[in-house]
Amino acid sequence: MLYLRRPVFVPLLMASFITVLGCAKSPTTNVVDAAPSDDVAPLNDVAQKTADVYVPDSYRMGVDLVWAPEARPKPEVGPLESSGSEASVGDPTAPVGSPVYVHGQLQVDGTMLKDASGDLVQLKGVSSMWLNWESRAFAESQDALLFMRDNWKLSAIRASMGTEASKGYLTGDANKTAMLAKVETIIQNAIAVGVYVLVDWHTEKAVDQQADSIAFFTALAQKYGNYPNLIWEPYNEPNGYTWDKIKPYHEAVVDAIRAVDPDNIIVMGTPTYSQDVDIAAATPVSPTSGTKNLMYTLHFYACTHKQKLRDKANAALTKGLALFVTEFGATPSDGGVVAKGDDYVCRDSTNDWWNWMSLNSISGVSWKLDQCTDTSCILTSKAPANGPWTDDYLTTDLNNTAVSAGVTQGGGHGLFVANWLRE
Repeated sequence: MLYLRRPVFVPLLMASFITVLGCAKSPTTNVVDAAPSDDVAPLNDVAQKTADVYVPDSYRMGVDLVWAPEARPKPEVGPLESSGSEASVGDPTAPVGSPVYVHGQLQVDGTMLKDASGDLVQLKGVSSMWLNWESRAFAESQDALLFMRDNWKLSAIRASMGTEASKGYLTGDANKTAMLAKVETIIQNAIAVGVYVLVDWHTEKAVDQQADSIAFFTALAQKYGNYPNLIWEPYNEPNGYTWDKIKPYHEAVVDAIRAVDPDNIIVMGTPTYSQDVDIAAATPVSPTSGTKNLMYTLHFYACTHKQKLRDKANAALTKGLALFVTEFGATPSDGGVVAKGDDYVCRDSTNDWWNWMSLNSISGVSWKLDQCTDTSCILTSKAPANGPWTDDYLTTDLNNTAVSAGVTQGGGHGLFVANWLRE
């Protein structure tokens, strides 16, 4: 296939926001010793689960989603620091100093995610709310994405698009158009500011949606697959299907994407709400297009999932499976639903997970960039849609802050997560 050259953006001034952990000669697996186990409960994927920046009107208003890079004004998105040696540039067409400029095309080597230079990379970012249920268009704001990149050191954003759920992509032509517009806005903003973007088919039922999924990912891969920013996530949290059913779905979607995008990362959901990575490791996928740059999804919510789930993940790593935590919370597994009495944050357990992820160079994306009473909501009700999201706009569990109908500063994990991103 003929690939068009990526548009050249106006240089910024630099900073590397992704944790670089080693080099190409680093070991491909570094599994921590397993500690005593505890029970693993299933995830409950509940929905209720400033810079002075140039932003084209089409982005700000969300009215023009025709992707014509050559016709776009060059976005002057900064500030960043000096980029240093050109020898370390991963993708010179990305904004200078941005994560994609520094690291470029990602690749999988054994169990490790590496950049274009062969250095280990740990991406850190946040997920949108279900795009069909978000309270406001936080994830679609380029201003806000710039703020997170420059102030939180965010290197990845996840576009979580509901499918069969109410107002989702598969619930009528109008909703399909609206969902696609949201996803494309997030993709285009990520390219414009030089961060990575996960495109998430957010459902438990993708096995029964294979034809629609293939059409969706094929179309987006044809349009954006030549950008190294893209990470495809065709199945959020499989539930109610065995790996024998999930595996052929992945193989079909992988082959469809690879027909037009030969090298961007694809992250594949695993059984039981993306927890049973050890089962996937026993019989990994074997698509016709090969297994290059394939990873497997692991999700955790730290108040519920502890060492026993890490034991399963360690087993998968030992068998050579590359893992990506495309969703996590420092909360109970329902996302911290207050009405259920889950209005708390588990710092110690979350730190155990973050330490394990760092040791094993595993990337992670936090749930969720929205304002609500769930303790997994990152933003308070006062947070402006386009940022800047200074710490007083983030939920926190410090000082016994209570969650109260989304008003004032709720008792969530927002500040805790932002501080992890900034490490």
